[in-house]
Amino acid sequence: MRPARARSAALVVVWLGAAVGALVVGLTAVGAIGSGITGEGLRPLTPAEVDARLAALPSTAPGSPGPAPSSSAPPAAPPGRAVVVPGAPGGTVVARCDATTPRVVSASPAQGFEVEDPGHDDGHHGDDAGRVRFESDDLRVEVRLSCVAGTPVGDVRVERHG
Repeated sequence: MRPARARSAALVVVWLGAAVGALVVGLTAVGAIGSGITGEGLRPLTPAEVDARLAALPSTAPGSPGPAPSSSAPPAAPPGRAVVVPGAPGGTVVARCDATTPRVVSASPAQGFEVEDPGHDDGHHGDDAGRVRFESDDLRVEVRLSCVAGTPVGDVRVERHG
């Protein structure tokens, strides 16, 4: 009868050792994730860092001025400076004006949307560089860009599928 008790006690000790080992491995993994596995990890940019990066983007010499601003136009931005053009509810477009031509810097779809043309992740569609299309299961959102007083302005059009 003693060997059976010894075997049961050994199994309990082995099981406890495995449980403690698993707990240590789990806590170590959670600690590594919390502190960043590869070091510092990603952190959001401050507004000053965003402005500095946008200002560092290459720009072309400004050409002729665009059409006269209307009362609903945003204040003029320095020529070639990238600005955020909301494309609600589809996402956000960062664009700049090269003379009177709008240029898409980037397009970030909202959750549940994607940029319609997967071959061009920056929203460019052939020669149609002043247009970005976001698509979800229910909606198609098209942002048509134009330049008003050197500032990109978006005309947002929303269509329901079906």
